[in-house]
Amino acid sequence: MSLRDIPWLSHQQATQAIENNMAERNINIPLESFAPPPTYRKTQQADGPESVHNHYHIGDDQLRATPWYRRKWAFWTMVGLLIFFVVAGLVIMGVVLKVELGKKAAEEAAHAGTAQSSGINTASSLTLATPTETSESKSSSAASASASASASAPSEAQATATPFTMSDRSQLASAYVKASDAALSRRLLIRQEDTNHLLVTEWANGQVAHYRIKDRLGSFPTEPKPGTPLALQADASGTLHLFYLSRSNILSYVYEPTVGKWKSGEVSNEHGSIRTSAYSSLSTAWHNGRRASALLVVAFDDPSQQLQLAMTDSPAERGSWYLARVTSVSKGSVPGQSNVPCYSLAGDWFRAAQQKQDGDNQHLLIAIVEGSEVHAWECAVDFWPPPDVQVQCKEVQERFHDGAGKGLVLVPPPTQLAWISLNDGQDKSVSNYDFDLFSQDGSGTVRENTVGAGITRGAGAGFTAQMPIRAISTTSEGIVFASSGKDVFTYRKQGSRWRPDVGTNVTFQA
Repeated sequence: MSLRDIPWLSHQQATQAIENNMAERNINIPLESFAPPPTYRKTQQADGPESVHNHYHIGDDQLRATPWYRRKWAFWTMVGLLIFFVVAGLVIMGVVLKVELGKKAAEEAAHAGTAQSSGINTASSLTLATPTETSESKSSSAASASASASASAPSEAQATATPFTMSDRSQLASAYVKASDAALSRRLLIRQEDTNHLLVTEWANGQVAHYRIKDRLGSFPTEPKPGTPLALQADASGTLHLFYLSRSNILSYVYEPTVGKWKSGEVSNEHGSIRTSAYSSLSTAWHNGRRASALLVVAFDDPSQQLQLAMTDSPAERGSWYLARVTSVSKGSVPGQSNVPCYSLAGDWFRAAQQKQDGDNQHLLIAIVEGSEVHAWECAVDFWPPPDVQVQCKEVQERFHDGAGKGLVLVPPPTQLAWISLNDGQDKSVSNYDFDLFSQDGSGTVRENTVGAGITRGAGAGFTAQMPIRAISTTSEGIVFASSGKDVFTYRKQGSRWRPDVGTNVTFQA
């Protein structure tokens, strides 16, 4: 036995002695009965043991989703947007700088052109419509300039410094405001920009100026629709009246009571504004009836393609317009021909040799194209103002017959008509006639016919341009403007022939 076993042996002997002593005394110490350990598992189901799921949660009961701005797609999207805005800013800055430089260059060119202009010559580049006639045109430029010199342009009639480009769909409207002093007369040409704004070119005070009508209006103007027809007329006081169509084909009106300052008007009656057809033409003239004097008349075709006349003696007064129906201008579909109605108001006519111009015998002359023939219509107004007003219109086909009794047939059919009044005696060789009628069919040829009350029709010389003509307009001084889309050329009659007028000829380019 080793020494390490002695304590253990002593402990065993002591323990055995205690047990023997307690047994001899019959001492029983009750032992506590312990219940079986609790069952921590659910009763097993018949189909087998149930899976035990252990869920560990830290913080909230549910896991939160990753914020959108921390996701990869959001990061790359923001990077792309940042790059886009930087590039767009650089592009816009470049465009603005280019426009500003263009404005500055245009302003310098305008000032230079104005300083060099003399008479009524334009500040833009002079361009002949027929190059072969350069020498003849130059020889007559001095006479043309002196005959059409105009003055009294106000200080506000300055050339616009903003570059412009004429729309290739632009129509033309022009007028000559004649004053008792020839130096106070002025000429205006209206056309449309590629931004659809209406642009004025005015020859006055020996200079030419360009400006947008919207910049001279005291109120916000009705926006013209692209390619709108234009009709311009001046009254005895020098006020100009301009008609055009809005984008919704509403007949719109602005007027210039003071030189260089325009105002918005309204063509309306008791039923409200007047709506035209989508392809309506426009034409305007003055009419003096038997008991109706100084009526401003505007011709248009309504949505049912009925030719209507809107007339008033107070154009600036709201609701003062009266409507009268003339005839149907509906056109059937003909291959190779335009379906757009073609008509034009000439104005009142009477024998030029007649000394007394009595309203009892004056009629408003209208030319209406039907097929390839131009028909003459006359209208007379009596018992003005409404509601007692009477308007009578009738066709007078013999008015356009020639000496052989033939009507006015034009092939191909014209797409536009325009008039020059001969009552002021601009051309002494046709003093017995009332009007020169011009027609264009989209080619480079402008045909001319002279008509008068009680006189057989005469054929004029007309002229042919070097390019297709898309629009024409005339003035009472005997000038014809012709547009090829981007360029405008001017013709004046010299003797028996129409020639380019170098004094007013101008090319409008970007």
